[in-house]
Amino acid sequence: MSLIADSLFFGLIMLLMIVGLIGVIIPILPGIFMIWLGVLVYVWRDNFETLSLATFIFISLIVIVAGLSDIWLPIFGARKSGAAKRTIITGLLGAILGSIFIPIPILGTIIGYAVGVLLGEYHKRRDWQAAWRASMGGLAGWGIATIVQLVGGLLIILIFAWAVLIV
Repeated sequence: MSLIADSLFFGLIMLLMIVGLIGVIIPILPGIFMIWLGVLVYVWRDNFETLSLATFIFISLIVIVAGLSDIWLPIFGARKSGAAKRTIITGLLGAILGSIFIPIPILGTIIGYAVGVLLGEYHKRRDWQAAWRASMGGLAGWGIATIVQLVGGLLIILIFAWAVLIV
């Protein structure tokens, strides 16, 4: 292809990655996966000439870890703050109900999870302080997951740009 077409294609891929990065911060879009999709489209078109298969696999591992952090870090945060295993289940049920009853993308899920953990832990221990601590631990886990995804997304974009523009 021509230099203009290549530059336009690279610009569109970078735009997709930036939209993905925004999706990490404002979780309406599956941010980290959009960034990975940009890399996938680029390497598919480029036949791994610019970005090696090993680098693509490394980027994919970053996506898996960062993408799944939304699941395991809130659970880890709640458990670390004293939540019982059963409370985690009520938190997950709360997340599902929250996403149904508060139809603002991801906000309903987060609020539902926090309320589910709070009520589940209170039901088990009859202690609002312990319930509040477990709920805040879950929310802290969600916040840390967002940071993990943001750092992962930035790292992927940096690796991609380095491989395409510098090397």
